[in-house]
Amino acid sequence: LIHAADKYGVTNLKLEAEVWYVQSTKITIENVIDNLLYADAMNCALLKEALMDFMVEKKVEVMQRVSFDDVPGHICKDLLAAMARRGDVSSDDDDDEEEEDMEKNYSKMRIGDLRQKLDEKGLSLDIDGSREALISTLKEHS
Repeated sequence: LIHAADKYGVTNLKLEAEVWYVQSTKITIENVIDNLLYADAMNCALLKEALMDFMVEKKVEVMQRVSFDDVPGHICKDLLAAMARRGDVSSDDDDDEEEEDMEKNYSKMRIGDLRQKLDEKGLSLDIDGSREALISTLKEHS
């Protein structure tokens, strides 16, 4: 359903199907990379976030048992965002500029929170895109 909705540009249906997929799929060490590659290919930010959260939660087991050979390098940014949400990475305290603070806050927000901020600004919730696309749209309208 995600694939068909994406193919035909039915964004609301794709987002609803993605929510259902995240809620109904049991993420395991065995399927995390396949799901991650699918989420990245289909631009499923919510699914990708759930997978990143799983990997951070199970980081030792993931490091021992999962191969990242086929994972594109740009996914590291999403993994760092998941780590930052959990407090597993330190932040730079010497950045005082408001814009940088806003960008850091957006970077650490969950996908649902980013979409809620878009809604509060009166922007379309059918934005189907990566974490970066959602943040970019928020920054453009700040």
